[in-house]
Amino acid sequence: MVQVQIEQGLIRGNRVGDGAEFLGIPYAAAPVGELRWREPHPPSGWEGARDATAFGAAALQTGGASFDLRVEEQSEDSLFVNVWTNSLDVDARQPVMVWLHGGGNLGGAGSEDAFDGRVLAQRGVTVVTLNYRLGAFGFLAHPSVGANFAVLDQVAALRWVKTNIRAFGGDPNCVTIFGESAGAWAVRTLLSTPTARGLFHRAIIQSAGYEDYAFQPAPTVERAYDAAERFFDLLGARDLDRLRALPASDVLQASHALNGTTPVAGRVHTPANLTWSPVADGVVVSQQGFAGWADDVPVLLGRVANEARYFIRPGGRYDWAVVENMAAAFAGDRRAEAMAVLHDSTDDPYAALDVLFTTAVWTEPALATLNRFVQLGRTVFPYRFTRVSPGAKASGDLAKHTAEIRYVFGNLEPAEAYDEVDAQLSRDMQEAWSTFARTGAPEVRGREWPRYRQGEAEVTVLGDQVGFESLVVEPLTAIIASQRRS
Repeated sequence: MVQVQIEQGLIRGNRVGDGAEFLGIPYAAAPVGELRWREPHPPSGWEGARDATAFGAAALQTGGASFDLRVEEQSEDSLFVNVWTNSLDVDARQPVMVWLHGGGNLGGAGSEDAFDGRVLAQRGVTVVTLNYRLGAFGFLAHPSVGANFAVLDQVAALRWVKTNIRAFGGDPNCVTIFGESAGAWAVRTLLSTPTARGLFHRAIIQSAGYEDYAFQPAPTVERAYDAAERFFDLLGARDLDRLRALPASDVLQASHALNGTTPVAGRVHTPANLTWSPVADGVVVSQQGFAGWADDVPVLLGRVANEARYFIRPGGRYDWAVVENMAAAFAGDRRAEAMAVLHDSTDDPYAALDVLFTTAVWTEPALATLNRFVQLGRTVFPYRFTRVSPGAKASGDLAKHTAEIRYVFGNLEPAEAYDEVDAQLSRDMQEAWSTFARTGAPEVRGREWPRYRQGEAEVTVLGDQVGFESLVVEPLTAIIASQRRS
């Protein structure tokens, strides 16, 4: 056991090899009762040493976690952080890496096994993971209630880091926020959150958090308010006091019923139709620009090659009619051109659907984001993850959405699904992510990764080895981009 003193009191954690872990530390008061759908309040202190050797409860959810949660309990009382470090010297000034988990804003937790920070901490960084409110608990938006409670949770966690991280060897003035999928969306949102400004100094955006989709109108506050009205109808209440008094199980059930991920006949569902999401309300999240993004904060931004295979699993029954329907949705009046490109590249409708879905939901929006960020004068380092492990090859998953996470954290499990090529790539990615956290520029074996420059762009490719290629805009990407509204 090992003890440290933080603002709330003494905590007792686990000694892990040469380092230590502190789990289930409250960063805010439980958002229950009168605090449901309110800005998080500061946590209370305690007498004596608080046990921090086990994860706290995960946020209430009905699914969505990509990995083993490692906890059975779920609760509204779930606003906890976990910390891994190899130094408890308050003068160590290690870079701090704060992970925001994915799960479609519906599931997940900072306790998931893929996010365990003990290996990454060996790179001389202090690693933090956290829980935030999910579903309607975190993302309900209505004039009578407020909005963006999960975003406020994330800001509260960053404030906790600023106040307490020196006790864990961390530097409060060198904080990197990083996340994947909904966690990357959270990172992007924090760039537009005024109260987050100055609480982070680098940002890593993995497989989400891009520009709005080219193929559909941008989400609006009004759409979020409409979802809230349906939510109130399901609960049979609109009075805020009554809503706060309802059992959490009732709120969870209504939240799940409106989660927006139910497939439509003839199509596959996409991350583009989620109901519970951050909203630019003009109060918590700015409606224009990036009010939370300080001028000197660089961004590492990327995606994986076969994102869609997380959502359209190998072995499913997909035919060309499904591809046609999705082409109509994504390419509009250029659907015939899109289909011609797909037919030229493959005879397999599943492979075609993967390419189409991945291009529309990830590749094109990521390119639009790179161009926007560079036009704003920002420093951006792009990457593409293409490595297919032996296990992913056998399953047909290839480089699917979430595939890169275990490499970043050094948690390549199950071991039989990976080989030494994967182990080396994992070491290289940990080096790149940790040097970016330390200096603002990713680096592997003494070589800095290229920055994005529109018109003559290079991208770092994380495949069987780390390489660098010219960024080429494929014909299908250009077709999808042509649907983008000015």
